[in-house]
Amino acid sequence: MNFDLVVKNGVVYTEQGFYQLNVGVQGEKIAVLADPAVPLEGARVIDAQGKYVLPGFIDCHCHLRDPGLTQKEDFYTGTMAAAHSGITMVCPQPNVKPVPNTLADYREEVQAGQARAVIDFNPIGCPLGTAQDVTEIAQEGSAWFKLFEKVATYPYNTTAGTLDTHRIYEAFRAVAATGRYCSVHPFDKYFFDAAVEQIKAEGKPITLENVRHMWYSDEEMTGAAYQLSYYAKKAGMKWYAMHAWMPGYIDLVRMLKERGEMTIVSSFEYMPAMDASDEIYDIAGGKYIYLNHDAKPDKAKIWAAIRDGVIDMIGSDHAPHAPNEYKSDDALHTGAGFAMLDYFGHLLVSHVNEGDLSLEKLAEVTSVNFAKAFGMYPRKGSNVVGSDADFTIVDLNREWVISEQDKVYTKTQTIPYVGRKMHGAVTGTVVRGRVVMENGEVFGEPGYGKFVTAENSK
Repeated sequence: MNFDLVVKNGVVYTEQGFYQLNVGVQGEKIAVLADPAVPLEGARVIDAQGKYVLPGFIDCHCHLRDPGLTQKEDFYTGTMAAAHSGITMVCPQPNVKPVPNTLADYREEVQAGQARAVIDFNPIGCPLGTAQDVTEIAQEGSAWFKLFEKVATYPYNTTAGTLDTHRIYEAFRAVAATGRYCSVHPFDKYFFDAAVEQIKAEGKPITLENVRHMWYSDEEMTGAAYQLSYYAKKAGMKWYAMHAWMPGYIDLVRMLKERGEMTIVSSFEYMPAMDASDEIYDIAGGKYIYLNHDAKPDKAKIWAAIRDGVIDMIGSDHAPHAPNEYKSDDALHTGAGFAMLDYFGHLLVSHVNEGDLSLEKLAEVTSVNFAKAFGMYPRKGSNVVGSDADFTIVDLNREWVISEQDKVYTKTQTIPYVGRKMHGAVTGTVVRGRVVMENGEVFGEPGYGKFVTAENSK
């Protein structure tokens, strides 16, 4: 049989382990997994000799700023950047404009993705509308819900955020009625404000250099997470413990999972937690933009929690801003975070070679666990016959260094992690049978990406 696409000679991830297999794709689906001795013919052939063929990476946490804030990023540029590092599906977070907390506004974001995305997507709705809004957004297909327990300069000044814990609890009750998970950016304003007041008392200006490393501390995030976990349990809601990268927060998730009294899925987000860049390179400006970093976590504890299953997923937290939106001398009125989807998949592959997680665990935390938690398995998150032909093709042997000369696809045209030595790379991205990236070149078509939900995933 002549297939539309053949991926040959690769070591393929399966539910039983890794095996040398040839993969035949017909249309958007995996049609056959064949012994290497069985020749397969295809209109397009990828020779994956010496490489690994993983289920397509899914980024459970990114910000694409579309609609409403597209000077920072949009569905096209953001998903091009994602494809560049092996991502086949993204879940944009709800701090866009308008915030998707009504059915009409949620549909506006979906339509933006349908017009511009080059890979698959599922926008995450916000539960801070009415209970009826929450029901309608869930029925439309939002994989889960997200709100921000923070109010400050963008990205925290939208109606996706609140400090009102009673309102959060009522939102949890509304989400519980839908059977969906809800995630929260955990935050304690008093700890945030105390850091600012301490710097003022020392007679120092409120710059990123002086104060940012004091924010998102263990006490701040873990204290908030304890309260949120109680509200989730009380509401009977499935809790998505997002941003679980401080030691006490990890301990909390471990304890609650061991008790088994509530349904929990958890993630840590790479950009703020794992060696965040203190500066990023602005290609057009030919200069570095200073950012500083959030409070440093215990990286060894994070990776241990990945290996033993306490943390289920890793999100990028791709957080793009236009270069002129950063104000390093005004920590209270600056863009927070940076664009990093061009590198996310490559970084995770490098961590395999650095001994932080196995290749099998990489497939779990980037794809399998997500698909199972949010009702998309086996269409997503697997390499079984009949599933979507989404592949992330990995070369564990390539050694390279992130540099100012790299080509990136993010609209920001900024490069983080300059000088980081990399051991391993993503060399191919396939979305539903279409090659969208090969050897660093992205071939994205706006509108190819599909809105994928649990309801239409069978």
